Amino acid sequence: ERRLHFDVNMPSSNTSSQNATLLTLVLLTAFVSTSTALILPRSNTHSPHLHTTPRAPSSSTSSSSSPSLLQKLRLRLGHGKHLREAVVHKYFHGVDTKNIPQIVECFHPDEAIIRDVSSLANKEVSYEEVGKVVSAEFLGERCREFLEAHPDAKVMFHYSPTCGRGRNNNWVYAHWYEEGTWSGNSQGIEADMSPLHVQGQTRFWVDDDLKIREIVITRTFSRWEESLIKAQLS
Repeated sequence: ERRLHFDVNMPSSNTSSQNATLLTLVLLTAFVSTSTALILPRSNTHSPHLHTTPRAPSSSTSSSSSPSLLQKLRLRLGHGKHLREAVVHKYFHGVDTKNIPQIVECFHPDEAIIRDVSSLANKEVSYEEVGKVVSAEFLGERCREFLEAHPDAKVMFHYSPTCGRGRNNNWVYAHWYEEGTWSGNSQGIEADMSPLHVQGQTRFWVDDDLKIREIVITRTFSRWEESLIKAQLS
């Protein structure tokens, strides 16, 4: 009994080494968590879907600079989801405030893929062939044309930008809608003053440089868009 009591309360050198290693890992994890919390604050991000309007860019997302090495490491490990969500909020905020340069900043400077799966022009096109490789400037110009036709358009969310969970999930999902009036002439199409009410669900692939590389859109169309597409197809 004494021997058993001795073995339980006096651990071997191997057990002591394991305990020391475990303690080191716990302290290291606590240090990293505390450090990254200071660098990557998560205020108001625990329930991102509760936001009904686009958030203005914070100081960390307002510029076009790349994320820090620590941010990139966390993103690659499946953390920092709120950073990807912030990029999509920045995009929608640019649309909401008619800030075309801000919209362009959100996309990769080389190219991006857009898949408008519900476009009237893509009715007979397969999903794989729908994707178009375009520049960030092209996407900014398309937004400018839309906003010229609907200068009072406002963006709101049924379900605001939320990044999928899991280490390899870089997709950010948003269920949005826009309201306003077709009160401006754009692309040779005259305004008819009809109300604007469109909505859609879009997913954005945001890479580890915090740039949008692909967007997949399912949506309804404004009367201006329908008139423009018909004019282009005629």
